[in-house]
Amino acid sequence: MSIFANYYFNAETVIVSRIAHPAGHFAFYFILYAVPYFFAVAANPFGRHIFQSKQFWLLSLFGIAVLAGHVTLQHLPWYLYIHHASVYDVVPQDIRIFATRCLTNSIPLVCMSVPLILYWNRIDRTRMRLYGFDARGIKLRPYLAILLLLLPLILAVSFLPDFQRQYPRFKLGFPTGPTSYSHTSLIGVFELCYGLDFVFVEFFFRGFMVLAFVRLLGPKAILPMAAVYMFFHFEKPILEAISSIFGGLALGIISYRTKSIYGGIILHLGVAMMMEVAGAMQRLNY
Repeated sequence: MSIFANYYFNAETVIVSRIAHPAGHFAFYFILYAVPYFFAVAANPFGRHIFQSKQFWLLSLFGIAVLAGHVTLQHLPWYLYIHHASVYDVVPQDIRIFATRCLTNSIPLVCMSVPLILYWNRIDRTRMRLYGFDARGIKLRPYLAILLLLLPLILAVSFLPDFQRQYPRFKLGFPTGPTSYSHTSLIGVFELCYGLDFVFVEFFFRGFMVLAFVRLLGPKAILPMAAVYMFFHFEKPILEAISSIFGGLALGIISYRTKSIYGGIILHLGVAMMMEVAGAMQRLNY
């Protein structure tokens, strides 16, 4: 129902476009992610009991606030570019839009990792390594095999117009005129920033939202995480949003069982880069 409503009415895009200030963005995204999260928690058998826990409420509201802050900070560089353009005076004119796009990935990563690390340092440091940043026992072969199996599907999807409008991501805001920077170096910088954002996504969803909540919810922490993860994809192509619920569940199970997010990082980055390459190949055909 939520997927239909969002994509039929283009709900999230329309609402966000009508909100002028970052504070409004934060409030909107806080509500957007809180609703599926608490609904998914209530749908579990322990729902009524866990809502009586003060610790659950504090941790949940903290996590939702971090995610809402992350998405708000993704919009912030564009807000500054439009309303406070003088901030970009230090950036060469020919790459300002490109730089803004890079900042939408790097600023949230830097700023919103801090509260998660501080929370871990104070509460969970003695129980685990930093929310899944644990490479012990990780075997690469299963993840590489999964990526190989996904490759034909990604190539097939790359022929869809919806996919081609979104990928490769670097084309959006890429300098179209002469520039003093090589296109190769610009693509490299963008893909680095783009890839690092996926590291934060795994850190937050499969690291914090699973491993930090395990002591309160046990393995049932996976379902609320996956529900929010689906809503997190509402401005992506509809097939990506639908598949995110299954991907979120699978990656959540992997994180819960291995106590590591490196498998998720490998899969997430691998799929993202394959989609970039597939999109670039389609672009060369036109």
